[in-house]
Amino acid sequence: MSEPISNPRPPTKNRSSLLRPLRRVYRILSEEFPVYFRTGDRKPLMTQVADILHLWRLYRYIPYQYVKHGLFRRSFGAEIARYLPPELLHRTREAANAGGDRTLIQDKLAFEERLALAGTPSARTLYRLKDRLIFDREGCPVTFGEFASGIEDLHLPRGIIVKPRGGGSGSAIFRMRVEDGKLLHEGAALSDKEFFHLVFMTNNGFYWDEFLVQETIVQHADMERFNPTSVNTVRIDTLIGDNGRVEFNAAAIKIGAPGAITDNVSNGGVTAGIDLATGRLDRSARTDAKFGGGYFDLCERYSMSPDTLQIPFWDEVLRIVTKAAEVMLPFRSLGWDIAISKDGPVIIETNYDYGVDILQEHAGGYLDRPLGRAYIEKFAENKQALADVLGKVERKGTAFERVAAD
Repeated sequence: MSEPISNPRPPTKNRSSLLRPLRRVYRILSEEFPVYFRTGDRKPLMTQVADILHLWRLYRYIPYQYVKHGLFRRSFGAEIARYLPPELLHRTREAANAGGDRTLIQDKLAFEERLALAGTPSARTLYRLKDRLIFDREGCPVTFGEFASGIEDLHLPRGIIVKPRGGGSGSAIFRMRVEDGKLLHEGAALSDKEFFHLVFMTNNGFYWDEFLVQETIVQHADMERFNPTSVNTVRIDTLIGDNGRVEFNAAAIKIGAPGAITDNVSNGGVTAGIDLATGRLDRSARTDAKFGGGYFDLCERYSMSPDTLQIPFWDEVLRIVTKAAEVMLPFRSLGWDIAISKDGPVIIETNYDYGVDILQEHAGGYLDRPLGRAYIEKFAENKQALADVLGKVERKGTAFERVAAD
């Protein structure tokens, strides 16, 4: 039996660029505006009007960042002009990635193999699922029994993760383990038919025709304490400028909701900012607007001392991501998800259409970050006014960059 031809693809709902703006408008109206109306510390109405007009004159674009990032709050004391409409950042990012072949990122196996050739640690694929058949990593078919035995022989402490080969955004991801020759999901033993039905027909699994079976990462104890059921990752985005240097815009930790196996904010996860220079966590964390858009103290929620809010192996995270960014050229603007294992950082995936709004939220705006500066230089209609604002920001450690070691 030969291996089926593979054509990894994203779900149909992500294919149309025409639908994306409509989905964004729907989300603003259904999720962001309710947060605005529930907020009691809004600025006086005339102040809000003045703010909105100011942002409109600067960016010549609907200033929906005013609602999205809570710039309307009385308690918001920072310079609102630092925050760009996310759509302008999206356009800048897309232009930077115009020369890249997107299948190199959408195809998780191809991405994994590309990083492996460069000696960069990444998620480890064990088996592949295609057309309700099982193949080993090299494409040789195996039976369901051989698959279960092979997993059990590896003695994986956290079992396996099954995920779409072509992406997912938290959909169609399952955690399983093998005990006494039985494949278990949420404590229940699965037959081959039940296994395939679970993967291909539930949790949006019908959007994909191929899945990867990977080893579940055993995360560092300092990351697991936030939520032991999910691998809580670092999100960091890079930009390779015209000078060829890898620069970092911002970083944040993503923490899964209690009981969740993924850390996606769209599934109830929370995020908090990370200082690029030190790897220290900001105490101020936030939920997604879909789940209230509230702010809270990280230490209070997770009963932690502020002295312990540190990402392990931070210098190694920056070094590995720098190297990976260079490997993924001609893509120049990417968002990376990195797990921190007990032995060091492991790259889970990267995306060319990552949620830059999450990072802008925790960075205090992107105007003086590399991606924001690239927008001003290449696309801004009001360059001089934005350059004047940029000159007044004068914030320490704004454009953090790291060049990979030779």
